[in-house]
Amino acid sequence: MVRNDKVMKFKGDWENFEVLVEAAEMEWEARAAEKEMAKTSERKNHNKRVQKQECKSEPVKKRRKMTIVCPEPQMPPLLKRRIEEIAGVGTATVWLNAKELTISDVKEHLDRLFIPKTEALKQFLNEKEIENLDRTNNRTKVVDPEGDEWDLIFKYWTKVNQYVFTSQWYQLVADKGLQSGEVLQVWGFRCKDKPCFAINRVGQRSELANTDGCKF
Repeated sequence: MVRNDKVMKFKGDWENFEVLVEAAEMEWEARAAEKEMAKTSERKNHNKRVQKQECKSEPVKKRRKMTIVCPEPQMPPLLKRRIEEIAGVGTATVWLNAKELTISDVKEHLDRLFIPKTEALKQFLNEKEIENLDRTNNRTKVVDPEGDEWDLIFKYWTKVNQYVFTSQWYQLVADKGLQSGEVLQVWGFRCKDKPCFAINRVGQRSELANTDGCKF
């Protein structure tokens, strides 16, 4: 066996010597394999660092806007009839806008629906109502697409700067099978001089793209 250019003389059992040589070769191979694994691991870690850096350098994609701007559609006869039954014949209605339901809008534990904060909604509400919406629980009537009437709370959440329906909203969602991605049309009307609302479902947003003059 040769080591460092010096001949090592061996006296003894040659069979045992061959065993020692084989063991040494196996140890050398094992160490070589460990070194190769370490190099491979380092290359993988390097690639991960590079990919992570590239992801950071990519521009952040903007969230898709959930607001839909639509011209006033024709109200379904069923909704119009129910509004007149609740508030009287000839009751005026105000087109507020369309709203795409988000995943959070149909979650049971959240039990709320954010309402598009439009200029039409601000004009629909009087000054006193706007002042009180973030202070008190204002009960309001909401007529659903099938003409059923719901008693919900209508509020303004200052923390998120949003108008919201809450308290039993999820019951309406579950009862009517509303789903995220579905678009609702929202009207306002007055009942005993209080703001009330009517909603109509018109399908998934993907099915309505570039139709009915809506801007998505």
